[in-house]
Amino acid sequence: MELYDYLALDNEEQWDILWDKGEFVDTFVSFDCCYHLFSVNKFFIEVEIEPTNGTIIGKSEFIHGSKMNKYTRSMDLKKAPWDDFDN
Repeated sequence: MELYDYLALDNEEQWDILWDKGEFVDTFVSFDCCYHLFSVNKFFIEVEIEPTNGTIIGKSEFIHGSKMNKYTRSMDLKKAPWDDFDN
């Protein structure tokens, strides 16, 4: 599944794909929010969580770019998260 295919799904199906097929990659905590990064095939989904009660605020999808910057400090950049997946 490519990002375009994922975005064509309705919101409930997107969440199902995230929870069923998403691979947890990393967490980033800021002063007022917590983000969990997941990979699904060759794109990423960032889930924003309110840290005091764990409520999901929303999600955003991307392939690369500035949203990834906050996670790169703790990642092994020699290996992509999807290298272990069979396409």
